Amino acid sequence: MKKRLISILLCGALVLSMAACGSKEGAKKEETKTEETTKGNSGEATDKKYGLDMDSIVVAISSGYEPFCFDKDNELQGYDVDMWKEFEERTGIKVKWERADFSGLLGLLDSGKADVVAAQLTPTPEREEKYAFTEPETYYGSVIVVSNDNTDIKSADDLAGKTIGVGAGNEMQQDIEAMYPNGEVKFEIYQSATLENMLKDVEMGRIDGMLAQDIQAYMAIEKSGVKCKVVTPAFESSCGALAVKKDNTELLDGLNAFIKEIKEDGTLKAISEKWIGADVSVESK
Repeated sequence: MKKRLISILLCGALVLSMAACGSKEGAKKEETKTEETTKGNSGEATDKKYGLDMDSIVVAISSGYEPFCFDKDNELQGYDVDMWKEFEERTGIKVKWERADFSGLLGLLDSGKADVVAAQLTPTPEREEKYAFTEPETYYGSVIVVSNDNTDIKSADDLAGKTIGVGAGNEMQQDIEAMYPNGEVKFEIYQSATLENMLKDVEMGRIDGMLAQDIQAYMAIEKSGVKCKVVTPAFESSCGALAVKKDNTELLDGLNAFIKEIKEDGTLKAISEKWIGADVSVESK
């Protein structure tokens, strides 16, 4: 009888011990599972970085804007590309690219095919009526480019009777039209976002000049070797920003928080110096 009682007590103790072990093991597995679900691609907890609750983001680009966004060696590269890589790394949100010519980028927002446009857009009053813009990611000037042997065009005041090339959707055209309200300037509109065709047409005399962003113009002239020059800038400096739908305040606030952070910690400056050789993330004094 005594032996039987001891046997029963030992069995009971064994059962309790196994139950305790099972409980601890289950808790450990649950803890591991929870930890895995809160980690992003980098292995660090995402915790809705910048207040953004999304798994992926579709970014509309025009990949002919060196040094900001361009294809090289079968890879998308540039200032904007590096900035979005940084966004992806910090948030764990997957960046997906949607390509279009510059003139069709905002249409991708309208159709819901993209969440944001990243193409160095200037927040003009007309655009701001329909879209919301982040704080500037870049600052730049606008210039006129002519052939090296052109002596007629020294500034925007010399464009009457001339044919000037401009990319579709470039707000510089509106500035010139405001200066020449009677249509004294003829515009050749280029649908492609690349500058090479315009530069070649300027060099060959097919058009008298072209309008471009200063950073892109200098780099494109140097890279292509065309016999063209930049006229002394005739426009005030402007800025490039990201565009989202007007009612997408959550994304706008999140992107502003991201831009603020990478400006303050020097990341955007480093990206700018890598691709441009100068810090264009801040306005020149």
